[in-house]
Amino acid sequence: MPPYPQHTIGSITIIELPARVDSVTSLDLEKQLQRLIGVNKGIICDFSQTTFISSLGLRVLLQAYKDVKRLGSEMVLCSVSDYVMEVFDISGFSRIFTMYPSRTEALPALEISIKSGGMNKVQGE
Repeated sequence: MPPYPQHTIGSITIIELPARVDSVTSLDLEKQLQRLIGVNKGIICDFSQTTFISSLGLRVLLQAYKDVKRLGSEMVLCSVSDYVMEVFDISGFSRIFTMYPSRTEALPALEISIKSGGMNKVQGE
């Protein structure tokens, strides 16, 4: 059983990230994301419970994103708190990831993107 809740809808898996994405949680998150990559056409990382992300957490997300894109899949983020968004803005990650205000907005957008062949947001690579 994965350490963080995940739900699969069609070819998209939604993973609920922990409250803190840091040195304690990043290794499990990395393993869970790597198991999903290549299995699903899309991954939504739900940040609704996340209040903190460290540089290690950023590295895990960036590596997963690169792996997903290399395989022709998609990965988006949703429900990012103001504090975590500030970290993404400062680090430049907000230019790399496609983000949605909520899971209910991310899911249909990702479904459409997968059907149409991708989001083409590869800035920063």
